[in-house]
Amino acid sequence: MPRRSIFSSSLSSIVRAHFSLTQAELARFLDVSRSLVSEVEAGRRDFADAPRHKLWVLARYLPPPDGQGPTPPPFATSTDPDLPEALATDLPGSIDQESIETRLRRCRFYAVKLRFQLGQLKRPTQNHARRLWALEVLRTALAPHDPMMSTSSRMTFMGATPDPVEDLLWLERLTKDTSTTPPPLTTTERFLLFAKLRGLEAEIKALEEI
Repeated sequence: MPRRSIFSSSLSSIVRAHFSLTQAELARFLDVSRSLVSEVEAGRRDFADAPRHKLWVLARYLPPPDGQGPTPPPFATSTDPDLPEALATDLPGSIDQESIETRLRRCRFYAVKLRFQLGQLKRPTQNHARRLWALEVLRTALAPHDPMMSTSSRMTFMGATPDPVEDLLWLERLTKDTSTTPPPLTTTERFLLFAKLRGLEAEIKALEEI
């Protein structure tokens, strides 16, 4: 299948999504500012020749037909059950209204916080697995080529301009950043948070009935 042309203002976002990179991380590789990456991805600016050729170094490792890299494996998403709709905010009257309302507001606050936390946990779980996979691919992509290797056995890509020294320094920092990022919660830890949320919701319902 012939490779289709994919260079456009969105190529950097395609590369970032494939390798699970932030705009700042890609900017360091291209030796440009993060704001320039943002402007290019928004279609307001274009890269100069040097960063565009650096971008092709990574773009050549996109999966076919756009590149010559491996197809990523499926990454599991969170198996957390769906969360209930947001609770109503009207406060009921009661004999001891002040203390009931104080506790009710506190429970609602923690419930909203837990709901947000559970929602945010789904994507990092998938991104963490993809980042680990991407690091392995990038180690191969950016490894210095043996000068004795035949041209036919090397991966080539039109416009790509590798810089082995700088590229490996960037990869080392990316590896370090990944290793210092806390791993996502396990399924058990997520369900314990969900159980805590259910307990808060039960207390909220009881307080609303008083």
